[in-house]
Amino acid sequence: MPGSRERRGGAHRFRRGRRTLLRGAVAASFAFGIATLSRRAPATAAPLDEGALPTLRALAETIVPRDEDPGAVEAGVPDRVLSALATDREGLALYRRGLSLLEDAARRAGAASFGAMDEAARTRLLLRVANGRAGEPPLGRRFVLRARADVLRHYWASPTGQAVVGYRPPAAGYPDYASAPRVTRTRTR
Repeated sequence: MPGSRERRGGAHRFRRGRRTLLRGAVAASFAFGIATLSRRAPATAAPLDEGALPTLRALAETIVPRDEDPGAVEAGVPDRVLSALATDREGLALYRRGLSLLEDAARRAGAASFGAMDEAARTRLLLRVANGRAGEPPLGRRFVLRARADVLRHYWASPTGQAVVGYRPPAAGYPDYASAPRVTRTRTR
């Protein structure tokens, strides 16, 4: 229809301008994202010292232990938690103090370290820390609740955790509607 193109000429020019604007916005946001990423600490830097890493692994293993299914350690949860802590100063401070609290409580209980305890003893110790019976009640409770939430979130978000429950995300992502479904209303007389 030759006439329709002429009538839509203004809209066609607007669409072209809008596309150019959107391309520019996407390019600017990408450039800003690159600039922001370059200011962050390198991903290879560990936010926790080497002494706290075995405690973090033992904590994750205590929260989601390996049984007939892979546990949190096999799912890579400690590494995921470390990655999240690399950009969370408050969370990092909480983990540093909380992991130190676990180690101190384990030594007071007669163990060489938290990781050296068996699973049942670690579970009992975590409950004592969460209930405030192992020093610093507010810190212990906050830390155990935060660590539990982090470990569970990262476990169930991992391919390993999803496979445990038989969840398979759509291969092509989640479908969007090309045009949203319409709701029709019927008139009542």
